[in-house]
Amino acid sequence: MRQVSTLSQSLPAAENPHLPPDQVIIGGVALELDALLNSAFFAPKTVESLASAFKTNTPFPHLVFEGLFEPRLLELMHSEFDNLKWSNWRHYDNTNERKRGSLPNTRFGNATQLYFNTIHSGRFVDFLQRITGIASLIPDPELFAGGLHDIPQGGKFALHTDFNQHAVTKLDNRLVFITYLNKDWKASYGGALELWSIEEDKCKAEIEPVFGRSILFYQSSNSLHGHPQPVNAPDGRSRRSAAAYFYSNGRSDDESTSFHTTLFPKPVTLSRQQKIVNTIKYLTPPFIVDAVRKAKAILG
Repeated sequence: MRQVSTLSQSLPAAENPHLPPDQVIIGGVALELDALLNSAFFAPKTVESLASAFKTNTPFPHLVFEGLFEPRLLELMHSEFDNLKWSNWRHYDNTNERKRGSLPNTRFGNATQLYFNTIHSGRFVDFLQRITGIASLIPDPELFAGGLHDIPQGGKFALHTDFNQHAVTKLDNRLVFITYLNKDWKASYGGALELWSIEEDKCKAEIEPVFGRSILFYQSSNSLHGHPQPVNAPDGRSRRSAAAYFYSNGRSDDESTSFHTTLFPKPVTLSRQQKIVNTIKYLTPPFIVDAVRKAKAILG
């Protein structure tokens, strides 16, 4: 299996050490606002390189980033994940997908909201436009279909192409940007994002959902992706990520203008026993899973 190339940049030194940086304090952690994004990625020559890689990567345009965000911001997001209420989640449990995603307009923790504010900012949207060549990108601060995503033990997301238009605004879905929040994640835990070539009917790239890794990819009828390998992490750990979609008012790439939801050309079939076991695990509230995990650790 070919591994997709990733991009990594070292953090630069402060531009003006004589001026105190603007900061925000979350959970006792001071974050410099100018350092939330790794500015090395925004250098003109680097953006040119990213744009070239995005357009030429197969099986469809995409990029994988390492070190794009301040790690402490992501650490705080990770710690806030379990603070969401049970009612904040939309649950999916069917043949093709078993997961939960935060509802639109969910009130996140301060670090999580700061992350989404950052990627919805003019600076970041312009960054995406220069990389992808898509003009006038429109973010979705309500996070319809985006937000936080959680795939429990045994959960999977069959290969699919995403919805082509926002269900409310009818704007065209052009890009998705995902950041993973899984510490010490191993390939044996499953849940790798697979990018497939429709023409070859073959997986061309696998992206392990490790902590701090982000992926950007183009949305079209050829963008077949998913993580069909079920999550099998120890101690009831789930696969966690933050996702956001970016839209445009019209498109010129010959894609259909007829609305469709998520499409599954390769549906998953589960046995009856698998469905029962997965449903029990899925419906168990997170605080019970955490209590069992802690009890196991105490008992050794």
